[in-house]
Amino acid sequence: MPIAAVISLCLTAGLLILSFIFKAAGKIRLTIPILCFLLFSTVLNKWAGEHETLAFIILFSMLGLTMLSWIVSLIKAIRRKRDEKYLEDDVAWQIRRAREMGVPLDKILFNEHGDLLDPRTGEPVVYGEGVQFKGI
Repeated sequence: MPIAAVISLCLTAGLLILSFIFKAAGKIRLTIPILCFLLFSTVLNKWAGEHETLAFIILFSMLGLTMLSWIVSLIKAIRRKRDEKYLEDDVAWQIRRAREMGVPLDKILFNEHGDLLDPRTGEPVVYGEGVQFKGI
């Protein structure tokens, strides 16, 4: 009975560790390379030994693609932050210009283009046709 308990405990601990590995791998997009590595080291061991160079090329190309996806995600995150900063600065500038022009700012509304609308007329305050730009 104690041998069965030890085997069961080891199997449970191993599956728990494997579960954590795959959860972390999913977060950092390494699930497919880890699965490939596990296949090459277990089920496809004989094939991987016979075609070692090809197996390494496959693994390293998967890791390279994963790193490329990380770089693309980083570039997208940087662009998103830059765009958010641009929009915040633009909104602040529009509100400042509206104050200078004497527009009441009790009910601030923006349209789908990001233009500040005059609450009295519903027309864009700073941008748009027929808007008088003061001292720009």
